[in-house]
Amino acid sequence: MNSELTKNTHSWLNRYLLLNFIFALLVALRYLTPNPYPATILSGVFLLTYAIAHLGLLTLLLSSALHLLTKIIRNAFAIRAVAIILVSLTLSLLLADTFVYQQYRFHFNGIVFELMVEGGTEIFSFSWQLWAMIAMIIITFFAIQIFLSEFLWRKYAQLTFSIKPILKIWALLLLTGHGIHTWADAMFEKNITQQARYLPISFPLTAKSFMAKFGVVNIEAQKQQALLKQKKIKSAINYPLHTLQCQAPTQPKNILLLTLDSWRSDMMDETMTPSIYDIAKMGNHFTEHYSGSNNTRHGMFSLFYAIPGHYWQPILDLQRSPVMMNVLKQQDYQTGIFASAKLTSPEFDQTLFSNVDNLRTHSKGDKPYQRDLDITKDFIDWHRNKDDDKPFFAFMLYDAAHGFSIPKDFQRKYQPSLDDINYMALNDDYDAEPFINLYKNSLHFIDQQIKRVISQLGNDINNTIIIITGDHGKEFNDSNKGFWGHNSNYSQYQTRVPLIIYWPNAEQDFYQGETSHYDIAPTVMTNALGCSNDSKDYSSGQSLFNKQSHDWLLLGRDGYYAIKDKQQLNELDRLGNFTIFDRNYQELPDAKLNMKNVLAAMEELRRFNK
Repeated sequence: MNSELTKNTHSWLNRYLLLNFIFALLVALRYLTPNPYPATILSGVFLLTYAIAHLGLLTLLLSSALHLLTKIIRNAFAIRAVAIILVSLTLSLLLADTFVYQQYRFHFNGIVFELMVEGGTEIFSFSWQLWAMIAMIIITFFAIQIFLSEFLWRKYAQLTFSIKPILKIWALLLLTGHGIHTWADAMFEKNITQQARYLPISFPLTAKSFMAKFGVVNIEAQKQQALLKQKKIKSAINYPLHTLQCQAPTQPKNILLLTLDSWRSDMMDETMTPSIYDIAKMGNHFTEHYSGSNNTRHGMFSLFYAIPGHYWQPILDLQRSPVMMNVLKQQDYQTGIFASAKLTSPEFDQTLFSNVDNLRTHSKGDKPYQRDLDITKDFIDWHRNKDDDKPFFAFMLYDAAHGFSIPKDFQRKYQPSLDDINYMALNDDYDAEPFINLYKNSLHFIDQQIKRVISQLGNDINNTIIIITGDHGKEFNDSNKGFWGHNSNYSQYQTRVPLIIYWPNAEQDFYQGETSHYDIAPTVMTNALGCSNDSKDYSSGQSLFNKQSHDWLLLGRDGYYAIKDKQQLNELDRLGNFTIFDRNYQELPDAKLNMKNVLAAMEELRRFNK
């Protein structure tokens, strides 16, 4: 490859990447769609300079890698092919990230990729039509890039192009953006600092200690942030705090725990879920019940362990099973676990059910409704063949509502109803009714499966505790902030779920008020398994037979969680930054933290640390 050809390649590459940098800026405008526009001139200047500087930095890194390749690959066509592939994939990933961010307010990462590829149970459930659309977008990107590459190579490759003036402008914008953020971080100007999270791989400059030397710091806000800052827990946990003292009842009750993935609190009535409604009439319907989080992993964790999702990682590292499951095993309960979604992602086989022998980890079927049918069949077979001389604990997790999945020949009670969901079309102008009706129809389908389960119990129902709830809720842009689905905020739409408990001969003895998943295990442990310990030894909740009202509830996971009290919802991150919302998830910019409740909640995040 001669020097002239090398020069032409570098000239083409600079123009090609500059044009795609402008293209990336246009794509990045989508990050602004779900977010409020800058409220002040300074915040507007920050967003403009930081966005250009940040995307420019990512482009510069890609440019450096490609220019380095020109020294290794001595062929212009090969360099152009590599550039087209890398740029096309990068822009496709950037566009995909804007869709993820618009709905969930977090960026594309390894976990999201794993869930998409494996059809994970926490966030996504994509139809083949949507996968086809994604493939078409990627192919379109490649076609556009090939056209641009050829156009620039034929028309401009031999023209000299210097990138130095552009680099000088970029450096100025970089210093301006990071300089503004450094000042805003020291002064706790949230209207500026919160904008940095709009962009992926964003790590803006902070220097509180340095700025404090010049008196540029909000001391009171800094003290409060330091107080709220969450400490990283190590792989050690003191759970339970004390040895359990449990005496098996002489006449033990069976326990049937039915969980519907993505079941929100207002989706339970005699029309949509008639079988569940009948159970509620026999027992109790708790209308102010909250999961411990907004996703499957941590919602289920709060249900079984009765402690905050903050402790997930140390529990997983130690593969420590819930104390409730340990006691069930000690009291010789027959255990049947029937989950539609696989129990290996999230790692429930290593946490919730790590002490279950011959654990059933997968269900048959390509679609959620098929797997729901499979777990119903397997439960019926298991129940028929169980030992009648021993009590049983059965857990079932239905997935059709999460995947919006029903058989093609299933009668749709609610119309109009979608067949498939185009997640890329979801925005503030989207007509949610057909989407919600598909969700309702999938719940109606699950209810029919539960009818079969309850029918199978036969006379066992007179000695069986039946608990029916959801792992988390589901949002359909209820707050008009562009949120769809779950795992994106801690509003009541994503955390409040139904709870129905049928407890033979105890229909009127339950507490009626605001309840939580943290209360389920203490209720079972104390009143069904004969455990005399204070519930604080192993949970953040109380038995529903004798509990008092919650002053606050912890929602979430390590690094991003919320403290909900009667008046407001306080969302916090690991660094101690917080935002306060009302019950309808509208921000309260002038509200103050209730420090008494916040400090009590922070202590709960440390109480089980070793």
